[in-house]
Amino acid sequence: MSTSEVPVPEPQEGEPRSIVLIGPMGSGKSTVGAALARRLARPHVDSDHFFVARHGPIGDFFRDHGEQAFRTEEERLVAELLDAPRPSVISLGGGSVLSTATRERLRPHLVVMLDLTAEQALPRLGDGSSRPVLGDDPAARWAETYAAREPLYRQCADVVLDPADGTIEQRVDTIVAQLDRGRRARSDD
Repeated sequence: MSTSEVPVPEPQEGEPRSIVLIGPMGSGKSTVGAALARRLARPHVDSDHFFVARHGPIGDFFRDHGEQAFRTEEERLVAELLDAPRPSVISLGGGSVLSTATRERLRPHLVVMLDLTAEQALPRLGDGSSRPVLGDDPAARWAETYAAREPLYRQCADVVLDPADGTIEQRVDTIVAQLDRGRRARSDD
């Protein structure tokens, strides 16, 4: 049986409730999150998609209500996802870690930072039109945003996957191995 077919049981007492992927725009949180959820047979929720389902396009919300209103509503929706009783794989929007309340809510979960370089990010972001934070100069704004948020990502992360950490499946393997190590360490206690 391949590792992608091995079912992973529900979390046991003391295990992280959900696995939360954080990181900069373009790091693959949605893609890796979906693959990880399939591997673990858990639901996957993307906070940006959740936001869009409730409020429509993020760019329109930014334009109509401003970034502060977006961040306030994002914090509320992320709290709803993190407090849900069913363990899930949750991909957070890049700016979610700006909220102190969100950073506190991340504590009982396994938090994985997907890192990447600007050279990797820019082709994935295109002209930036679907990402209101990037404005008219996606390259400069991405670098600026990353520099401001990176310390928060690292502060929250239990695991950091470096930019060179391979394919989607290899990244999923690394996260599953981390879960397994955590299970073994708890069973040794």
